[in-house]
Amino acid sequence: MGYKIMRKRIGLIIGEQDNDYAVTLVDSICTKAKEYDYDIFVFANYGVYDHNVMLYGEGEISVYKIPDLDSFDGFILDETLYNIDNMGEIVYTYFEKNAKCPVVSLKRSTDRFYDILLSEHDAIKELTNHFIKDHGFKKICHMTGRWELQDARVRYHGYEEAMTEAGLDITDDMVFYGNYWKTKAVEAVDYFTANELPEAIVCANDFMAISVVNELTSRGIKVPEQVCVSGYDNEAEGRCQNIPITSADANIPEFGRLAIKTLHEAIEGKDAPKTQYVKSELCLRDSCGCSHCNSSGSLEFRLAEMTRHYYGVDMSVYMYNGYQSAFEIDDIFTNADNYFIYNFSRVGYICLCSDALNSINRPVELINEYSPNMIVKRIFYRDPNKNYESPEIQFERKYVLPPEYLDTESPGLYFINSIHSQNKCYGYMVSIYDNDEHPYHFTQSYAVALGNALDEYNFNTEYMSMEAIKAMYLIDPLTGINNRRGFEQGMIVVLDRAKRHKIYVSVVSIDMDDLKTINDTYGHNAGDECLVTLAKALSSVVGPEEVVARFGGDEFAAILASPNYDRHLSFEDDLLKAIDAENIKLNKEYKVHASIGLIHVGTEIKSTLAQYIQSADQLMYERKAEYKRSINKDVR
Repeated sequence: MGYKIMRKRIGLIIGEQDNDYAVTLVDSICTKAKEYDYDIFVFANYGVYDHNVMLYGEGEISVYKIPDLDSFDGFILDETLYNIDNMGEIVYTYFEKNAKCPVVSLKRSTDRFYDILLSEHDAIKELTNHFIKDHGFKKICHMTGRWELQDARVRYHGYEEAMTEAGLDITDDMVFYGNYWKTKAVEAVDYFTANELPEAIVCANDFMAISVVNELTSRGIKVPEQVCVSGYDNEAEGRCQNIPITSADANIPEFGRLAIKTLHEAIEGKDAPKTQYVKSELCLRDSCGCSHCNSSGSLEFRLAEMTRHYYGVDMSVYMYNGYQSAFEIDDIFTNADNYFIYNFSRVGYICLCSDALNSINRPVELINEYSPNMIVKRIFYRDPNKNYESPEIQFERKYVLPPEYLDTESPGLYFINSIHSQNKCYGYMVSIYDNDEHPYHFTQSYAVALGNALDEYNFNTEYMSMEAIKAMYLIDPLTGINNRRGFEQGMIVVLDRAKRHKIYVSVVSIDMDDLKTINDTYGHNAGDECLVTLAKALSSVVGPEEVVARFGGDEFAAILASPNYDRHLSFEDDLLKAIDAENIKLNKEYKVHASIGLIHVGTEIKSTLAQYIQSADQLMYERKAEYKRSINKDVR
């Protein structure tokens, strides 16, 4: 089978792909790349904000190992949002050693790559000078970024130069070493206010500025009346605060445009400039008392993002719960498909390493590596009218996806996230979004949950019999049919089939009559024998793709599923006849009898299964009451 020659490919290694900065950068890169007919592959992670998850951080770092460097025409590196200790050094060292194609470095000066740098020094200097010259302040403090990052030191030097040129001293209590995130605000404000209030605090980015403003106001210190605060990067979140943050706009779109233009010139063999600078623009707002910039424009965007974020958090809870009863690999991917829609991408590819399902035996030194050959395990679609696919196509990882999937009419934008559990890599997910969509935080939860489910599956299959695990967890030990957990797992599969194939579903509640009487008269062994007899009768009248279970005591349930509408109409008679047949085999002076309640759901699931079961229970209890009345009448 022949394919068109694939277009040139540019890779971007970035962190926190849902961040406002990352979204803007990727959009500008993609827009410019279309001019040159380039495909863009974004290899992204989400960082780590908890030092207790170091192994997880190693798994997140591994995303840079997914691309085969020799199979790309160029790369863009941006360490701004990696947020994992030492990841910048690891990635840059790896590319310096292995990359033969041109590489553009954003915001970090290098010896080998093409550098596009932000005039961060000048912007922070200008912000500091704003407080010195326009406000007349003298005690101006600075909260740095992560000091190991080059841009944090550059920003500090801009602050330092402005203070020095103004003849203002910088004492030890005026500089606090932050981390570019919101977790240091309490410590920073304690530090800055230990002696006397500063007049202003120049923060190295907006997230720290937001948290400092919130911490100051929580202590009754008014911003900007008592202390002015500024940030950097002009984040959407900073613009939408109750006290909008004075900042500097880094002109992120210009970074994207210059990066692609530079790579194109280098790929074409032209002389591209080694170093270029992007100038920032001040955005004066309420946190310094100078509201020159309108902040309302981003409020609607931010509210939409927050709504989507919290919705994703809710869905994450249900998704994790679904994996708890997924014992087979198909159960795992059925659950993954059920929640793919909340990733908001148009299509997603789950690509597993060739040894992913027995990676428990992978050598330790390769635990966070990706195999040269990958397998497309699932293709998920956002369109509810499209069923997932299980192509099981093997391909070389250097292509990222099978070549036929990349043979598209127009340039593509592909987001790639690692699927790992702790530092064990199982594969990656490739997501494709429509023009007005982009990844958000649920994508991280989705990939993490899938990685953990695969890890647990591998562990269980390696060290325990899967049948033993299922029996222990899902099977009622007396009757040998499903218990409530097994019923719930089977329900997921049935409802998934019903949704995809328009299958008619019915929910049945069954209760054995007179169990207490049999136990009291003939003993519990006789009662157990009757329960087993009812389970046999029930199992004989359900199909292989239907579900039957004992909930406990004398309670049983079933889910009927068939493409035929008439399936439910004869079920009650069939079950009663099967019980009569089992009673003949039992040949005891006591007989098994059951009351049955059946609710026909149809092909559209409009309520929760619990509500359908409750309705079936109600009908069953009515039948049970009728049975008792008939017994009492016969006795009289």
